[in-house]
Amino acid sequence: MKKRVVILKIDEYDQEALYARLKTALHKYFPLKEYFAEGDKILLKPNLLMAASPQEAVTTHPVFIEAIGRIFKEEGFPVSVADSPGGFVSDRDVDELYEETGIKKMAALRGFGLLYPTESIVRNNIPLCWWSEGFKMINLPKLKTHDIMVLTLATKNLYGCISGLHKSHLHHMHPKTDDFAKIITKLYSIITPSLNIVDGIVALQGHGPAKKGKPRKMGIVAIGSDALCIDYAISKLVGLNEGANPLIRQAKRENLFSEDGVGIVSEFGEQIFSDFEFPPPFIINRLPSALVRILRLFFKFKPVVDIARCTECAVCARVCPQGAITIEKGKKAHIDCSKCIMCMCCGEMCRSGAVDLDMSVLLKIVKALLNRGKNKKHECHKV
Repeated sequence: MKKRVVILKIDEYDQEALYARLKTALHKYFPLKEYFAEGDKILLKPNLLMAASPQEAVTTHPVFIEAIGRIFKEEGFPVSVADSPGGFVSDRDVDELYEETGIKKMAALRGFGLLYPTESIVRNNIPLCWWSEGFKMINLPKLKTHDIMVLTLATKNLYGCISGLHKSHLHHMHPKTDDFAKIITKLYSIITPSLNIVDGIVALQGHGPAKKGKPRKMGIVAIGSDALCIDYAISKLVGLNEGANPLIRQAKRENLFSEDGVGIVSEFGEQIFSDFEFPPPFIINRLPSALVRILRLFFKFKPVVDIARCTECAVCARVCPQGAITIEKGKKAHIDCSKCIMCMCCGEMCRSGAVDLDMSVLLKIVKALLNRGKNKKHECHKV
């Protein structure tokens, strides 16, 4: 039997309209009585990467979280919200994050609990937040690009179940994209959300997943019981084939996923967002593999700090798994590129968007040529 993914077209973060559309879709395609039982405790697991306003599209929108929590609350289930972003290790850190992202105010209004990640449990040698067990999880990721994984969706959002700075340690141990994808598929095998509901009403494209990305109104909301299946469906919608998606590629190697097992119901029909902007490293995936093998030594990326934006907050230094970043008073953050493993934790966690990705001259030329070809293709479509 195919695992169903339902993609809705919802254009605004209007609380009542969003609540009504989601409630109708859940009752039609994912009847709550089939997924939940009396006495179940509901955990809403959003993507709360960093302190950011909802308009920046870095985090799951609080109105989105609120609408889904209301549905379960009205069905008689106790509802809590939790996440464990990188760099936030104390209850106070996380409480400030809940405050700054609008989650705390929303939770108080609706009577949702707020959970904190300071206690952990170990499963398959991975330290997870205590709330990863004992709840029926509703996974609420944001549709965003990701410098290393190309896209971050339902499966990657499970990384927020790992306790505290252990995330940085795993980046240190698994710096390559394909190796890191194995950690995500391992999490997929350990943690099974009851439902995954993706917030793509306003998505983040370009240099994601943090403040260097560009918000884009897309009107996408996707619902599914399987995280990999929902990731595959959205990847198709934004024009990313499974061969260029490192997570889907790894899941197929491990026989965790097959496109034949996915049934997609989409209000977008056959539409594809062919102009969706992927992050700079994705340029390599758009070239013929034979050419990549020849030119790989010349394709270079490195993180750089925009001194004008740097506030010396030292979050980047705290989360860097290699200890490659130092903060010198008056000189801002400094990255030792000889130690850097290109995990881009610094870019993910920089609250001021001061970390950028610098490309070699050759890669910039390739990017310009590819974009030129892409623009000509779009012009032909308009004729």
